[in-house]
Amino acid sequence: MATILDIGLFESFNTIFPVLLVFALVFAILQKTSMLGKDKNTLNAFIAILIAFLVLLSKTVINVVNYMTPWFVIVLIFTILLLLLYQTLGVTDKSIGDFVTNDSTVKWAIFGIGAVILLAALGNELGQNIGPYLSGEVPANVTEGGVATSDFSQNITATLFHPKILGLIFLFTIAIFAVAFLSGDTAPSK
Repeated sequence: MATILDIGLFESFNTIFPVLLVFALVFAILQKTSMLGKDKNTLNAFIAILIAFLVLLSKTVINVVNYMTPWFVIVLIFTILLLLLYQTLGVTDKSIGDFVTNDSTVKWAIFGIGAVILLAALGNELGQNIGPYLSGEVPANVTEGGVATSDFSQNITATLFHPKILGLIFLFTIAIFAVAFLSGDTAPSK
């Protein structure tokens, strides 16, 4: 029996929602930036439709968008709740708007959160097939697939694409940005 809570019916729309989302985002960006000129609504809509149809051709892009969308919604809900909390403490809308538009740390944080979500989506979708020397199979034992082969370039590539090394690079990147933001100029700009 079909109920309101049965979301299995939406599985058939799994490819339509990302296409509509890409169309809406591309059209909004083209309208806001006036990249193709002012009052070019038809041209902006045509280009947005073309890009949305190109997304429709790639199952990988559709899966990446399907993975990213719920995470961005969670971040948006968290941000709205955080702004409501600030407003209950007496912060005005104007001061929040000024802080968001003038502080570069907020822009970098938004960029960083988006990049982490994008990398997680790409890792989820591409997973085991990302490197040229990695097979599409998940080994039963993690210690298998060592780097004790006679081919030096294969050993280097397998080492660099190892999940522990990639995780270490990711942690170092986070540490570098944390040190850069914490040691930056904290004096207000005049």
